[in-house]
Amino acid sequence: MPIFEITSFRGGLSDYDDKGIPGAFKFGTNLDIRKQIDSLSCNQTLVDEGLDSVHSPSASISPSSSVSRTSSLSPSATPSPTPSPTPSSSPSISPSLSPSITKSYSNSPSPSPSAGLTTVFRGLIHFFVKCSDGYTYGFDDQGYIYRRDADGFWLQIYKDSNGAIKGAVEKPSPGRKTWMYWATNTVLKRKPLPGRADWNDAEVVNSNLEEADWHTMKQIGGALKIANRDMLALVGYDDSYTNEALDLIPGNISKTIVERNGRAIVGTYKTADPNKGINAAIDSEFPLAQIGDDGEIYFANMNNAMPSKRFPGGGKVNPDGVTTLIEDINFFEWEETALSWIDKQSIGNMALFAVYNADSGYNGIYSYGRKNKNHPFVLNLEYLTDDYDELGAITVVDGTILVSYQDGTEYGVLAVDSTTKAVGTYYGLDFKAPVKNPINITTWKYAELFMSPLPSGASVSFYYKMNKTGSWVQAYLANGTASYSVVSGKKAVFNIGAEGEIYEQKIVLTPTANSSAEIYRSRTYFI
Repeated sequence: MPIFEITSFRGGLSDYDDKGIPGAFKFGTNLDIRKQIDSLSCNQTLVDEGLDSVHSPSASISPSSSVSRTSSLSPSATPSPTPSPTPSSSPSISPSLSPSITKSYSNSPSPSPSAGLTTVFRGLIHFFVKCSDGYTYGFDDQGYIYRRDADGFWLQIYKDSNGAIKGAVEKPSPGRKTWMYWATNTVLKRKPLPGRADWNDAEVVNSNLEEADWHTMKQIGGALKIANRDMLALVGYDDSYTNEALDLIPGNISKTIVERNGRAIVGTYKTADPNKGINAAIDSEFPLAQIGDDGEIYFANMNNAMPSKRFPGGGKVNPDGVTTLIEDINFFEWEETALSWIDKQSIGNMALFAVYNADSGYNGIYSYGRKNKNHPFVLNLEYLTDDYDELGAITVVDGTILVSYQDGTEYGVLAVDSTTKAVGTYYGLDFKAPVKNPINITTWKYAELFMSPLPSGASVSFYYKMNKTGSWVQAYLANGTASYSVVSGKKAVFNIGAEGEIYEQKIVLTPTANSSAEIYRSRTYFI
């Protein structure tokens, strides 16, 4: 009996429905394809950080009975009897001297108020900054600034009265000083690090930035470059400042900046067509740019510019919605006669994209690249995030991927949970039946999955579709059950019994805690 067999799963998302490199598939979500074994298994799940548990003795959960830990910055020895979760909204550059700060943590994947949880976040974080003081900071579209420590605890530490923060970065200065810079619509501010814990040492650098949607910043060659509408602003290594360091060609608006070989690479969009510009750029193994609202990725090394991939459901990323799995590891080239280093190479392997506004079922964190030289350079939807309206920024802190999100009026930060796996779904490429006599119709008899011993509580389900029409049809085991869940079982056989000339298969892996099925081979028998 003829057999259609799949023995490789590492080829990532194919450009075509019916062909691709070895191991390619049409689509997949939450699949771990970049491990040392070429098999099909589930990836980790995402959980919320920055949540407080709320308990109430009554049947209804009341936020007034919060048990979250708080610490007051007030100089008074008497704690405030009614702590407020938000700093002062005073128009002063400095917040109140006595805000209450809630130290928040999460061990739950859901921020739903009905689950007795509240979030520390008040807006969508558009920029993460990993700082030399050991903390990671988040800057949101409402003017709030947050701080995350090494244990994943989040604090709301400052409120900028000028509103949405449109760029942020850490910058070194002479005398071994370090500053945190950020920009609102027209105002550039800074604060020394570590400086005061209450951020009352924040100060205005200047208020002459051009009004723009983004003031993305990047430290390049010791200086700070700032996207400033149709120009670049600059803060020199000596802390000098100008808002007109570079004047772009009229009609171009600066949106994103990357450093390459000690130089600034500026991504722009046209004022006449903002939806087709460069949303973000990242230098991973290859320089990449995400362009437009339809999910296009381009190779962009200033010598060649060619389309590389497209996110299957379209979509886009924000300027800080890209990062590399390994980052902030740098080589510097220096000559003794030079005043500073003359070249720099940043080491980062696989690019990560926080994609939103895609078709339903296609939003999430995509990886593009490879972890090792002998792995294929492929695209994969590592973590599905279809429940959220927008993803703001993404970063990797001590090996943990963080991504910010907005869901209606709720905001948060998701982190990859190393202790729990997500449901994985695999959509195989179309397989066209071999040519035969016209009167003979191909019948697909059954599918056989061979796997490692199945963990207790995990299961595998199988679906098929014929001739690229209709909905997915679930295949059943011989005993009539819909999924295979035999503890330590290694072979699942699903009955099909359908006729057609184009065959598609879908495999759904349901994990238990941090264990999932690991499939080595899929065979479909037909006549």
